[in-house]
Amino acid sequence: ELSHQQMLTDTYNRQHTYLRISLSERCNLRCRYCMPPEGVPLNPTEATLSDEEILHLVDLFVGGGVNKIRLTGGEPLLRPTLAHLIQNISQNHPTVESVGITTNGLTLQRQLPTLLDAGLTHANISLDTLIEDRFVDITRRKGLHKVLQAIDNAVESFADRYGTDVPGRIKINCVVMKGFNDDELRGFVMLTKDRKVDVRFIEWMPFNDNGWSKGRFLGYADMLKRIRGEDGVNGNGGADDTTAPLDLQRLSDGPNDTTKWWSVPGHLGRVGFITSMSNNFCGTCNRLRITADGQLKVCLFGSKEVSLRDAMRDPATTREDMELLVGAAVSRKTFALGGHGNAEGIRKANNNRPKTLIGG
Repeated sequence: ELSHQQMLTDTYNRQHTYLRISLSERCNLRCRYCMPPEGVPLNPTEATLSDEEILHLVDLFVGGGVNKIRLTGGEPLLRPTLAHLIQNISQNHPTVESVGITTNGLTLQRQLPTLLDAGLTHANISLDTLIEDRFVDITRRKGLHKVLQAIDNAVESFADRYGTDVPGRIKINCVVMKGFNDDELRGFVMLTKDRKVDVRFIEWMPFNDNGWSKGRFLGYADMLKRIRGEDGVNGNGGADDTTAPLDLQRLSDGPNDTTKWWSVPGHLGRVGFITSMSNNFCGTCNRLRITADGQLKVCLFGSKEVSLRDAMRDPATTREDMELLVGAAVSRKTFALGGHGNAEGIRKANNNRPKTLIGG
């Protein structure tokens, strides 16, 4: 029999303590890097996990040492029972230190009081531009002002609830694409000036049919140069021309951080870079994902999936069977990037799901 700790430890001795669960394949935006223009074929409702099944899996994984849970999508705010799920997780699992969501923020302001009462501890808000017509262009929908309002409201509400001692409760995730929003980096960094908020720049990653190309990729080193005004592209009519270069200073990172943290002296918030492509952090990976249709993905970039849903729905399956199934999947996890080597390898394989069907 597996010890519980072993179930979530892979052959590289990585202990997986962070579980991301997608609650919905649906989304009220159509972001270009996340899904093809026509949207994606959705599973019928009965193919996706019920609340009971989700909570059953939470129980299984928390038993194996998971202490951090993030509820994603699609858009998790579209799941009517989101608060119920958060409340169940936070009340029944005292060892879980963090219950977060990743959201586009469109309907966050309306739902936040209920979610905080239920036990929500963190919110990551995806936002790739601060310019209205660009927002419409990338998301194929309107609503930038709602998202910006939701961010300020969240910063305030979380501070009222939890104080401001713990950084990182509210993060803004920005996917950087050359020729689209790479002239807005300083504008985003300025959001950290008077707000206790983290802004994270994410290197654009290849997923099925999201149009990834080397030519539109801007890596970590170049982002830093752009923010510091060391790349000589000033004065080209970009959005950042009105913001002076900024002095970034390196901070320390946590043991399983995907983020390289910096800050501008005097600013309240932090600036982070998620460098999955140029400088991956696979060696300290501690995360697992469950898709909305109940597949366990041990790596964001791997195409291998194991159906926990089907196993759970088979009346003959015992808890020990489930532990063995999860343990076997975790033990097959490759060392880095799903075994594809690099971004170009992931793009060529093109055998993964679109990002929206994997989940946040």
